[in-house]
Amino acid sequence: MHSRAAVLAIIAILLATSASVANPGGEGDADRDFTCGGSCHGDPALNAPSDGTVSISVDALVFSGTATAVHVTASGMSLSGNRLLGVFLLGSSNGNGDHPEDYGWAILQDPNGGSHNYVEVIVPPSGSVTLTWVMLAPEQTGLQNLFVEIHHGVNPNSNNWAYSALTRGYTVDVQPVPDNLPGFAFDWTPEMRVTGVDSPTEIRTRNATSVTVQWMLEGEWLPHDAEVTGAGDVWEAMLPATIGDTRMQYQVTTSNGEFSIVQPWLTVGTDPPPFDGGIWDARLQSFAFAFLVLSFLVSLQTRFSPWEGRPEIDHTEEVEATDAPPSPPGLEPQPADDYWARLVPSEENPGWLWDPVEEEWISDPNNPPGGDE
Repeated sequence: MHSRAAVLAIIAILLATSASVANPGGEGDADRDFTCGGSCHGDPALNAPSDGTVSISVDALVFSGTATAVHVTASGMSLSGNRLLGVFLLGSSNGNGDHPEDYGWAILQDPNGGSHNYVEVIVPPSGSVTLTWVMLAPEQTGLQNLFVEIHHGVNPNSNNWAYSALTRGYTVDVQPVPDNLPGFAFDWTPEMRVTGVDSPTEIRTRNATSVTVQWMLEGEWLPHDAEVTGAGDVWEAMLPATIGDTRMQYQVTTSNGEFSIVQPWLTVGTDPPPFDGGIWDARLQSFAFAFLVLSFLVSLQTRFSPWEGRPEIDHTEEVEATDAPPSPPGLEPQPADDYWARLVPSEENPGWLWDPVEEEWISDPNNPPGGDE
């Protein structure tokens, strides 16, 4: 019964860990609409206005299909202990269909090196953080709006409220692109690289006859020239491998003789090395660990379970051994046959035996003095 209970307990633990995906440290970077401002952080009725200040910096006029940088600065927020801040870049505040791509924008890169409109960052002790999205302007010309929303907690936060703020719409005038203006291909996005890998970075362009690339590590002031090979619309830039938390930026200049366009700075997005093994290897290892825990618990149950129901142990032989005649007082333990063999009977003193070693009389157990009394 106890073993069955232990097995059921382990199964419940395993099921609980696999079914729960709790993430108290944030939701993670993703593509999210404005409505997630309530759904991701609890009931919208439990939200409160943020005390932070948010601003957007973006060129008021851009050409269709060209890359442009959108800088978002947030400061002055009261934050939770982990200083985590969630930032949304939106095309509207309708509540759904708010992703910039719904309005023709294409996100080349988000501040964390991915291609999402929602990112999470740790705010430095200064209390201010600037994030940059690099996007391709819509192919359709006209006026476009961009919005930013932030989410964060506070400390203490006994009500578990989410604190949010939404900016006004920042208007961008999208103009027709001049003929032969060199730039990035509209369907190109910077690739993610594995940490430690220095494979060439592919860059796809349009209307470009030459491409140059400069790179620098975070904290550097002077950029370095990268070797670029290729022709037509596909180019490869040799950038150094990134190690650990090192962040690297690179800037592409596209040219075709008539125009030379310096594109916004991009970040080399890096992923950790992939898991070296198959999914079944990981599952077998998990099962092995579960059975190890199960064996340990069953052994504990067996060790500490009561004696009820176990077969009784016969200690008769041990008890009979302790009932053997003790050695005479003052003598060292010795074999009984040797002791009785050395005793000498006496005709003059019937019932007594003489011990020549100890020089004393010993009562004869087979013929005690005085008969059977």
